[in-house]
Amino acid sequence: MRIVAAAGGRRRLERVKDPADNAVLPEPTLVEIPAPEEVAPDGSASDGSASDGSASDQLAEEETVADEALGEALDEALGEAGDETGDESGDESTAGEDSPTARRRKPKAETPSWDPPPPDRLEGAVEAILLVAGDVVRVERLRDLLGLPSVVPLHAALAAIEARWTAAGLAFELERVGGGVRVVTRPEYAEYVGRLSRKPASDRLSRAQLETLCIVAYQQPVGRAEVERIRGVQAGDALRQLLERRLLKVLGRSDLPGRPLLYGTTQGFLTAFGLDELGDLPQPQDLKRM
Repeated sequence: MRIVAAAGGRRRLERVKDPADNAVLPEPTLVEIPAPEEVAPDGSASDGSASDGSASDQLAEEETVADEALGEALDEALGEAGDETGDESGDESTAGEDSPTARRRKPKAETPSWDPPPPDRLEGAVEAILLVAGDVVRVERLRDLLGLPSVVPLHAALAAIEARWTAAGLAFELERVGGGVRVVTRPEYAEYVGRLSRKPASDRLSRAQLETLCIVAYQQPVGRAEVERIRGVQAGDALRQLLERRLLKVLGRSDLPGRPLLYGTTQGFLTAFGLDELGDLPQPQDLKRM
């Protein structure tokens, strides 16, 4: 059974045939359902047209009020979010210790301040640090470790150490490499030092790796296609191995179609080859004379 609309604002009750039942259902019976009497706001009865207009106006007014309330709520929420952001950027102490922002914020590592050594012990302090470090130490790092206000006294101390070691004929010397300083043995003793520890064959660069490294060092920033054009063979494996050894790094992407990667040398490259900067690389004219 279902109720359907009829003419004159009346309703009728209609019997619906069951598809699973093959029996013929009787004709639907019309049942008159009177329309409810609508009451105006003043208590008097009104016709349907008037009630329909009043209901439409009331519905439109309610929707307007709802829209205004939603807009005010959104403005208030956005205002509170802006205030919180402003407070957080202006004063970090206002964020609670348990808040996600406070948990994400990491305190900056403060450089400890040490008292500098007396002038008569500055050279000895620099020597001790370099001998214990066993690797390249940047001049700025030495300045911080020794609590000096600038690097000017360090340059004078390093020059004095070099002169003293050379005059004494010591078997080691200072080498400026990779933007820093380290202690190394003199070249004339390389044969004897090499007997102590020989690098395994896996640590040595292959011919393909050396060729690729030389091309990148002189042509950087350079892409793989240019390296392969100069070498005449594939360079993908060599580039990958040099990246793993931290002798090369990705500098960015080219503007050519496909935006290929651009490669360049690292600080480790300078250290491995005893160079202070890329300008210390042999010049083409020097290589021709060799």
